[in-house]
Amino acid sequence: MDLKENTEVKDKILQAATDLFWRYGIRSITMDEIAREVAVSKKTIYQYFKDKNEIVCLVMERKHQKQMKEMSKLESSSENAIDAILKVSDFMAKSFSKLTPSLLLDAKKYHPEAWEIHQSRRDSILNSIKRNIHWGIQDGLYRKDLPIEYLAILRMEQVELAFDARKFSNEEYDLVKVQLAFLDHFIRGLVTLQGFQLLEMYKNQKHHD
Repeated sequence: MDLKENTEVKDKILQAATDLFWRYGIRSITMDEIAREVAVSKKTIYQYFKDKNEIVCLVMERKHQKQMKEMSKLESSSENAIDAILKVSDFMAKSFSKLTPSLLLDAKKYHPEAWEIHQSRRDSILNSIKRNIHWGIQDGLYRKDLPIEYLAILRMEQVELAFDARKFSNEEYDLVKVQLAFLDHFIRGLVTLQGFQLLEMYKNQKHHD
């Protein structure tokens, strides 16, 4: 088996594991189920990966890199801070809509290395929020007196709170709607009158799309 074929098989295994973890969580998925999803033997999987923990870590790392790359692209293509935070939040909401809340709980409890990777993603998003607030203040769209550090942490906590099944169970709440409600509340606390008018314009445009 040549290098290209090796890489293709490894990628298929990681993609299958990603799909399964995102739908059902980590703990409930076995190596046998991953093997069945890829249509290879479990022995083949162990030729590429030491154990399930290595797969979990690589899945989290790939997702982290992909999300950060997409967020950076959205920020760069945005007209202003409000446009950027709406685009990034829409992207994140779509990503969350495919994710079972148990995945993060499983990572935190059973795969500490993978949880550390998730936490590094958290730091990247925190920095993105801070950049956005600075940008909005500079352009007069956000209030000048904002405590940027506190608000960036608050926004991250809002995002993660929606994943707390004890407060927002899948049976009662739509995760995307919860995230969008938190976002709307957050932005309204940032904007100046000029920013509010721009926010309403973007919301009306999206409503008519």
